[in-house]
Formats: sequence, structure tokens, C-alpha cells
Amino acid sequence: MSISDSTILSVQDVSISYLAHRGKVRAVSRVSFDLHQGESLALIGESGCGKSTLNLGIIRLLPKTGRIDQGKILYTTRDGRVVDVLGLSEREMREFRWAECAMVFQAALNSLNPVIRVRDMVYDTAQAHGRHDRVQIRKRMLELFRRVRLDPERVFNAYPHELSGGMRQRVLLALGVLLNPQVVILDEPTTAVDILTQRTILEVLRELRAAMGFSIIFISHDLSIAAEMADTVATMYAGEIVEIGPVEELFYRPRHAYTLGLLEAVPKLSVGAQELVSIPGSPPDLIEPPPGCKFHPRCPFVTERCRREPPPLVEEAPGHRVACFESARVLAHSQPVR
Repeated sequence: MSISDSTILSVQDVSISYLAHRGKVRAVSRVSFDLHQGESLALIGESGCGKSTLNLGIIRLLPKTGRIDQGKILYTTRDGRVVDVLGLSEREMREFRWAECAMVFQAALNSLNPVIRVRDMVYDTAQAHGRHDRVQIRKRMLELFRRVRLDPERVFNAYPHELSGGMRQRVLLALGVLLNPQVVILDEPTTAVDILTQRTILEVLRELRAAMGFSIIFISHDLSIAAEMADTVATMYAGEIVEIGPVEELFYRPRHAYTLGLLEAVPKLSVGAQELVSIPGSPPDLIEPPPGCKFHPRCPFVTERCRREPPPLVEEAPGHRVACFESARVLAHSQPVR
């Protein structure tokens, strides 16, 4: 197995499903992408499109009803070895999580144990990965709390309920990078916080990434955050990546009708009062998805070919891939988003 020298994580043709009473829910379908050293990749799309499922699959924390049906998840270790995450044993996966690939979950309060102090969670996390020197663990954690703009001593000895939502989110960020992972996955890192706290979290993320050099995969419904934080943006729809490319290329020259619809639904400050344009219809049933392109029932550019044939994900500009037969029409219709 070999991948690009700068590639830390290579997701190849991964499909994930859930067992439901009505049948198999195809939550993720044949997703492929590469994450490079120091890169920030944003996954955008409506709720239920498979973003969180994909990331839970990467660290193999799917619920009992979920399973990875096919594909490879290749990770490059610090010594240059390439390992398939799906082939690791449970013991190896416990070492992989947080030491190599950490995930910061969306619900900060639910992710912290309410009945023990933050310091005990820190020690438990470190000891689970063979770090038993409490003096060094405490020293590193206090330094990380300073980096994320928290009062180190107070937070280290606090219970979660003694901290605000923004503080708990920053505790999770610091805890996530405690073991110096190469990849950090962030699920809606600014959800349920006010605009000033959101700005603080984004600045902290940027500073941590610059200082520690880790790569980021983050999920966001907020396109402005994706535009600000990401190097690469991937649009997911109905379990598939339908467009992926450099952030400026995708935001200014979208080539898939769904990406264009998401961008047109964003309020713009540069114009006067206007009616927001929403995407008609609803996401498809993932147990019985429509034939052809899954977006065709909602697409203003649909043709008969779209209804019959699923479009492949092909490169149409350097680093910019799209799964759309009518990408030229979409590109001609798109306007720069200011």
C-alpha cells in the first residue's frame, strides 16, 4: 500500500450502512478523499447527509447498528508506515484514537463526565494510552489550557457544570490534542455558542493548528466558517461526496447544483433586502434512493440522463472534482459569493 508522501489519511471507496426495520440505510456511499499534512478539510451539507457517520467510521466508533461495508482507510504513521485502520485490532484502535486521530464531539456538555473533575478526565485519557507521569501530564495540560485561553488552574480542577458552554468546548479541544495527534476531527465545533465565543474558538483552532501542525477534518453547517477555516471543501449529499475542491474554487466557481443551492441560500450583506433562495424538496430516502443522480428530483438543471445514470466524480479543474453531468451549466449560472 502506498499513498502520496504528504497524505496523512486516505479514505478510499468507503461505504457505511445502518440496519433499520425497513431495510439497510446507505448512510455513506463510496466516499473517497485524501487529507494532507497540515490541511484543513471541511465537510458541508444538510443534516443526515452522512458527515458525522463518515467521521465516526474513520475512528470506528459507529453505533451497533452501523457497519462499514467496503473500502479502505489508510493512515500514515509518524515513522512513514501506512496502515489500514479497518484492519486494526480493538487494542490497536484504542491506541490509534486520540494518540493518532482525535475527535472533538459536538455536544460539549455530554462529552464530559459530569461527576468527575476535568483533571481526572485528563489523567484517565493519558493513562489509557500509557502515559503515567502525572507531573508531565499536568504540565502539558495547563499549557494547552493557556493556549486555548482558559484559566489553567481553575479549569483543571473544575467540574464540567462549573464551566460555560464555550469553556467546555475549549476544554474538549485541549483534551483532543493532549496526546499530539496528527489528525483532529471536529464535529460542529461552534454549535450552541454565541458569536463572540465562536470567534474565540476559531482563533484558538487556528493558533493550535499553526503551533502543532495537525490536520483537521471538520463538519459545519455554517458556510462562512468553512470559507474561513478550510483549505479544501467537500459537499456531501445523500451519503456521497458530490463536489470537492480548494475552498476558493468551490465557493466562487461551484460546479454542482447542490453546492450552488447551498451558497445561494446564504444571506448576503453586500446587497439590499432580498428573498432567500432555498433548495426545493427534501433529501432522498437512503433505504430506497432514487435512480441516477440522487439530487435529480430537486435539481433545476436535471436532464433525462441525470434520472437514469449516476454521475461519476471527475476532475474538471486542478484539484476540483464534481459528480454532475450538467456542471458546465451550473458553472455558467453561478455568481461569486461575497
